[in-house]
Amino acid sequence: MSEENTREIRISLPEELFSVFLPEKAIGHFINAKKEMLFALRSFIDARIEMLDKMEKKASQRKKTGTKKKIKIE
Repeated sequence: MSEENTREIRISLPEELFSVFLPEKAIGHFINAKKEMLFALRSFIDARIEMLDKMEKKASQRKKTGTKKKIKIE
């Protein structure tokens, strides 16, 4: 099915209304799912920060030592 033929429907409920429509056990699962998504985002952000720190550290070491990167030209 192509995307042109599909429609997305979103239903947003305030968390206070969850208990009216969902069993307590289901609410717990949804809350845990939200937490896991946030943990995943945190991990992604932390990894990106680490990578940028490493790049910054390498760049500052090159400046201190005056080391230049050689590029082979054919």
